[in-house]
Amino acid sequence: MTIAEHIDDTIVTLELSGRLTGDTLEPFQQTVARRLKEGLKDGGCGLIIDLLNVDYIDSEGLGSLIQAYTSCRKRGVPIVFVHVFGRNLQLLKTTKLLTVFDVYASRHEAQRAAASMTSAAFSPIM
Repeated sequence: MTIAEHIDDTIVTLELSGRLTGDTLEPFQQTVARRLKEGLKDGGCGLIIDLLNVDYIDSEGLGSLIQAYTSCRKRGVPIVFVHVFGRNLQLLKTTKLLTVFDVYASRHEAQRAAASMTSAAFSPIM
């Protein structure tokens, strides 16, 4: 698992590559935790998880995506997912997470959606 971090305007994109499994998820969890702890201090106010180059997600990997989503929501940080295709899309459909996660086909759409989630429209879960 490798992670590239990009900051565009006020949005941090985590571009994941490889397999998101119990054996590889630690870097992802650490990166999300670090970004939230820092308050996305490099100018970011939203998080995009890019799954284009993730070729496999197991149950623990899915759990880490749920954990990232929940952690962001609790802190009032918008989180969206982009480039969820093939087997990964089927996994989100089967688990009904496609109805929970905000998923977009392009990074541009994801950035626009994350940026539009203002404090008035996006309130943290208590």
